[in-house]
Amino acid sequence: MRGVAKYMFFLVLPVLVTILWLAGVFHPRLSAQEIEGKEKVIQGLKIDRVALLEKSYVSFAATVIPSDRAEVSTRTMGYVSYIGVKEGDYVRRGQLLLKIDPRDAKAQVEAARQQVIQAEKNYNAALAEYEAVEKTYQRYKKLLESNAITQHEFDMTEAKFRAVQAKLEAARAGIELARQNLKAVSSNLSYAEVRAPFSGYVTSKLVDYGDIAKPGYPLLVLEKPPYKVEVNLPERLYGRVKVGASLRVYVESLNRETSARVVEVEPSVDPVNRTFKVKALLEDKDVRSGFFAKVYVEEPIGKTILVPAKAIYRRWDFTGIWVVKPDNTLELRYVRLGRTINGMVEVLSGLEGEEKIVVDGVDRACDGCRVGG
Repeated sequence: MRGVAKYMFFLVLPVLVTILWLAGVFHPRLSAQEIEGKEKVIQGLKIDRVALLEKSYVSFAATVIPSDRAEVSTRTMGYVSYIGVKEGDYVRRGQLLLKIDPRDAKAQVEAARQQVIQAEKNYNAALAEYEAVEKTYQRYKKLLESNAITQHEFDMTEAKFRAVQAKLEAARAGIELARQNLKAVSSNLSYAEVRAPFSGYVTSKLVDYGDIAKPGYPLLVLEKPPYKVEVNLPERLYGRVKVGASLRVYVESLNRETSARVVEVEPSVDPVNRTFKVKALLEDKDVRSGFFAKVYVEEPIGKTILVPAKAIYRRWDFTGIWVVKPDNTLELRYVRLGRTINGMVEVLSGLEGEEKIVVDGVDRACDGCRVGG
């Protein structure tokens, strides 16, 4: 009997006490009102409504180009004897840019002038011979009419007359040819001074003092403002962007946005990449050729629900949005996401478009919690 009592005290009694403790017998009971009164309140959450868009601005990579560009060269060959500009300089139309040593051109002009003199001498000699033969021809012609000479003698004289007549015409043509050659080489002498074809900026200097300038090879590169932005747009936008339209442009190097007026639209679509080219005149005067830019074009996207990227609650493969219900409590709702548009994320399903959501502080939100001030 004593063993049974010992067994009950050391084994059964502790087990019974443990069961009663787990059942809450030793804890004070709370009423339902007391439990509801301890609802958790989250402070400092940023709440906003979801955005509904039917149109969006889509960005496309673009490049800043000048209104006009010229690779300045010369038609004469020689050493560069003077350079009056440097890269970045603004020059006026007709301004002297550089000079080429004109000694070779002057030698060509002098040689051409001597050719003209020689051609004139040849012509004078041919003219004297022609006048002498022409007198003999006229005399033989009268003698033939009076039968004083034979027909053969007259034919020989006439043949000589025709020969000196042709020689005179050749000498006259030689003078004209020599004069044209003199004019051509004289004009080459004027190219020894290279002047700006228009007002603009010197963007590249390809020769230095003492270099040899060769005909047809560029010496300087000039660009004419104002500047334009050139962009290739996809075929789906053809007909929506027209001449005179205004475009939003972001210039990355200047870190600012400006506007541009469309001045040229390519009339056909490239069949290889399915794009067409658009050029727009920039209002910003600080841009330069080669700058990278983004052109924003308005494009219909249908009824689209957008939320900030910070509003998305992510846990592994789960993506959700904390929705504020009418009673000001939070509900975690699963959403399916789409593309990113202008820094906002598209919601394909899970939201109706009228909800208020937590846009900042999603990591502190909890299901069923109440939103504080």
